Amino acid sequence: MQKRISRTAKRAIRPVSTSRIAGFTIIELMISLMLLAVAAALSLPSYRDMIEKRQLTHGAEQIMAFVNSAQLEATRQNDFVTISWSHIDDNDWCFGTTLGEDACDCTQTVPTESDYCAINAVPSVISNINVGSRDLLKSISGDDEYTYDPVRGIFDDFGADLNVEMSSDSESYALTLVMNQAGNAFICSTDEDQKVPGYGICAAPEDEEAEAL
Repeated sequence: MQKRISRTAKRAIRPVSTSRIAGFTIIELMISLMLLAVAAALSLPSYRDMIEKRQLTHGAEQIMAFVNSAQLEATRQNDFVTISWSHIDDNDWCFGTTLGEDACDCTQTVPTESDYCAINAVPSVISNINVGSRDLLKSISGDDEYTYDPVRGIFDDFGADLNVEMSSDSESYALTLVMNQAGNAFICSTDEDQKVPGYGICAAPEDEEAEAL
């Protein structure tokens, strides 16, 4: 009787075959992992594109918000506000604002210096450090400085539109921030090849002149 029970117990504790793990064979598990790897490889470019577009639009909108805040500050302070900029490299640039008609230096880091960018003693600068995107800003064209007239609500002694051209890390997407004489700032896709969904293509200079007429 004891011998029969012992054989039954041995059959009960017989090891499970290593060819099946938790209901899956090793081959099934390998196929599943391979399919997951293929799916990840296919989705990686789309994910990278999404991140690049998000970084680009976030940076562009931050710069536009800063530019717009200068106009609002001129109205609030009932004083001229001057915005100026520095562009040394794609990842070394800044914009700064100050009260009055004399431009400040956005690269100045000493608050006690007369050319330090601040409004009512509060630093007023945006730079590559703030937007968190590498190699964002490609070029800045236009006047070296712009002064908002608090009474007329437009730029004083305006020479040319400010155009800030930005692109994603891979340069697959590009946006341009345009600021015109009326003090309006808007963002548009630089061209069709680098278009960012949600932003129209920037108008050519001749088209803008025709609209003004």
